[in-house]
Amino acid sequence: MVQELLEQIARALVDHPDQVSVRAVVGEQVTVFELRVSPSDLGQIIGRQGRTLIPCR
Repeated sequence: MVQELLEQIARALVDHPDQVSVRAVVGEQVTVFELRVSPSDLGQIIGRQGRTLIPCR
């Protein structure tokens, strides 16, 4: 449910919604959602004040 919501929100924000993918990485105590978008859409997801460490490829 959270994964689908995150994907819908991301698709609404980007210029290339067909390149949006969300993957859940389930750990023992936490679930991490990995969001992948087109490199040209990265700024739209992060925002003006955001920063990235290393883009996923």
